[in-house]
Amino acid sequence: MQMHSHFHLILDEIKQTLANISESETDKFLKVLMDDSAIFVAGKGRSGLVMNSFAMRLNQLGKQAYVIGETTTPSIQANEVFVIASGSGSTAHLKLLAQTAKDKQAYVLLLSTTPKSPIATIADLTIVLPAGTKYEVKGSQQPLGSLFEQSSQIYLDSMVLTMQEILKVNETTMQDNHANLE
Repeated sequence: MQMHSHFHLILDEIKQTLANISESETDKFLKVLMDDSAIFVAGKGRSGLVMNSFAMRLNQLGKQAYVIGETTTPSIQANEVFVIASGSGSTAHLKLLAQTAKDKQAYVLLLSTTPKSPIATIADLTIVLPAGTKYEVKGSQQPLGSLFEQSSQIYLDSMVLTMQEILKVNETTMQDNHANLE
């Protein structure tokens, strides 16, 4: 069955990508997220969906997290955190948001496949996930930015698990913080 081999391809690519992420950069990323500052997130397309799910889990951990573009999202302030997912690191709208956050003296974190990109030059920290993007096929047999988006989701879910342990937040608390008006 062809689909079975595709499962293995996808899982192998994700495993290879995540194995190449810098541990020291991840430690810095975690340290920033553990601060009591509000956390704002953004991404476009499928990367945006990953960031929305990350904000949901942060809120369930008891963190104050907001999705850029939602009508209830407040203005970002100095020393708050802005996390962006952009495979290319060059999405014009996200670059504009990064610069605005930086101008407000917020801490800008970027998840990207590209260590040197327009958004990376603004960011305080860039976590590089070595995966293909829609602009560069090399690095993945999957279409467009699938590997980056999948790897971002798993990377951020791993970050949530780590934060859950550090904050000593149990499953019951996270369930209590889950939306009940659905």
